[in-house]
Amino acid sequence: MHVIDSPVASVLSTTWLTFECPLGERARTWLRLEELFDQTRTFSARKEAIDHRGALLGLFHIVDTAGRSDLKTDLLQELDRQRTLWSTQLDNPDVAREALAEFLSDMDAVIHDLHAQVGKIGQHLRESEWLQAVRQRASSPGGACAFELPMLHSWLQRTEFERRADLKAWLDPLTPLEEAVILVLRLLRESSQITAETAHRGNFQRALASARPPLLARIDVETGHAVVPEVSANKYTVNVRFLDHHGQFQTSGRATVTTRNIPFRLSLCSL
Repeated sequence: MHVIDSPVASVLSTTWLTFECPLGERARTWLRLEELFDQTRTFSARKEAIDHRGALLGLFHIVDTAGRSDLKTDLLQELDRQRTLWSTQLDNPDVAREALAEFLSDMDAVIHDLHAQVGKIGQHLRESEWLQAVRQRASSPGGACAFELPMLHSWLQRTEFERRADLKAWLDPLTPLEEAVILVLRLLRESSQITAETAHRGNFQRALASARPPLLARIDVETGHAVVPEVSANKYTVNVRFLDHHGQFQTSGRATVTTRNIPFRLSLCSL
């Protein structure tokens, strides 16, 4: 891959947890694709047939999520815009020129590969009759059982190395999309400074002053508070409220807004 680091949005340490809340459809799609690619590659790297079955279903979820006709165009436009913005910093004496030049070279490679991707995303999967049958059947509960899809059952009995080779052949054509999503999310996540905030009685509101509204809110909260954030936004404000989840994993009770003051860290990310 051309992108040097894959961004990680999980546990910051043993006591802090990051929640990522998309504030628009673009960021929502990018985050879904990032997670699906991560799951699919994780399953593909394993040995067992059940994991490779999960990787195959992950491929179909990627294709379904990437089915929006303007996704590729949107990614290319954003990456082209970001490349133009970063290129203006090459003559800035406060910037590490060699590192920036390498970053721009990586970006050029990602843009080139995505441009070179022809046809609909996942077209190579659509051209296989049996893969299409798996894709359609797997959407219903139990639809991918052996008696429903004997071709899938037969494929799962192949050797680990044969299954891995097939998965690689099916996943490789999607790599330009994966690299573009990883890069644009990296740029998005690194676009904002972290600020320390407090949600009084579980509620917080921030007025928006920037002409470019945030696409993503990243919230770091200590795990000991046992709360999860809900975020909503419009062009004027971002609102965060924290829900108590004490015992919610074991009971059918409804989560409610906490009455405690919750300290947290906030990043509002925009491109």
